[in-house]
Amino acid sequence: MTNLITPLPATIDVAIIGGSFAGLSAALQLGRASRTALVIDAGTPRNAVSAAAYGVPGWDGMAPGVILDAIRADALAYPTITLHQGRADMVTAQPDGSFAVTMADGQATRARRIILAYGMVDHLPGIPGLAEGWGRYVLHCPYCHGYEVKGQPLAVLARNVMALHMARMLRADWSADVTLCLQDAEDIEPSQLDEARQHGIKVEARRIGSVRPEGAGAVLTFDDGPEATVAAIFVASDTSFASGIGTDLGCQTAPGFAGPFLRVGSQGQTTVAGVFAAGDISRPAPLVTAALADGVLAGVSAHQSLHWPERFLSLEKVSP
Repeated sequence: MTNLITPLPATIDVAIIGGSFAGLSAALQLGRASRTALVIDAGTPRNAVSAAAYGVPGWDGMAPGVILDAIRADALAYPTITLHQGRADMVTAQPDGSFAVTMADGQATRARRIILAYGMVDHLPGIPGLAEGWGRYVLHCPYCHGYEVKGQPLAVLARNVMALHMARMLRADWSADVTLCLQDAEDIEPSQLDEARQHGIKVEARRIGSVRPEGAGAVLTFDDGPEATVAAIFVASDTSFASGIGTDLGCQTAPGFAGPFLRVGSQGQTTVAGVFAAGDISRPAPLVTAALADGVLAGVSAHQSLHWPERFLSLEKVSP
């Protein structure tokens, strides 16, 4: 790998906070425009635990790390793109419109534009065995992993009303054997459960005590009664930002079912002038393909804003 740097440059055009799919895609656009961009990568991609990323055109079924290695090599082939392996600690707006970027190790640089692409962190319920199976037999998305467990018994952990949506999708197109495990989903009405049963979804009112691996799937134990064996259990995690840089800068957030995300406009701009955002932090749908597209948009917008800042105004903040 080339273009790896330890001493940071004094000034750059764009600092990209986050070196996964969105951040590297943004860097690629800036490299092709011959603009200097520094990718700051903490090395903690959200899907690192997944054995494969599915539904990614050209890379369907490839390990996420393999895909990232290929995109990273593409971006770093451009001499104006550099990569610093470390964590950005703080970004502060300066009177001249630029931004001071300070690393956790004390190094610093000055950037004319910022692209935030540091991603999210998943927080799972405290059911024993759930976190250990994340990305294997504990899954979050049927589009990403559903085909691989198609036609087999599946479960959905009902943490909120969105679990009904997930269960209906799985029952319609992935499996005839889908169980909705209610657990702590207090916002699901009895009439909604009746509707789920009408669609062929089984409803499990017992609480899950633990989840343990068995073969390629998992066994669900309950507080009482027999266990259940499934190919996978689908769980919507709670999420939080992997960094507080965006909110510390004043970027406004919007609520999502799993947690807040940064508000962005059609050009990837946030509510802070000169700051763009891409990937999971800017949308409630965690898809590799979406992150790639977001990164391209943010990179192009950040570049063009260097020439025509008046065309890339920040979003208006709205009342909470």
